[in-house]
Amino acid sequence: MTSILQLALFALVLVSFALVVGVPVVFASPNGWSENKKVVFSGLSVWLLLVFTVGVFNSFVV
Repeated sequence: MTSILQLALFALVLVSFALVVGVPVVFASPNGWSENKKVVFSGLSVWLLLVFTVGVFNSFVV
């Protein structure tokens, strides 16, 4: 169970880093938001899923 938590937390850190770098780049590029809206929302959805996953697995690890 601990290894699943560690993998989910590592994935959360990677997705968070990608969003921190990627979202400002999307907003700064011309026509970036209209072209990459689905990518940003997909990243946000994955991030929210990982936050809840880490929270659930954290409640099982003592």
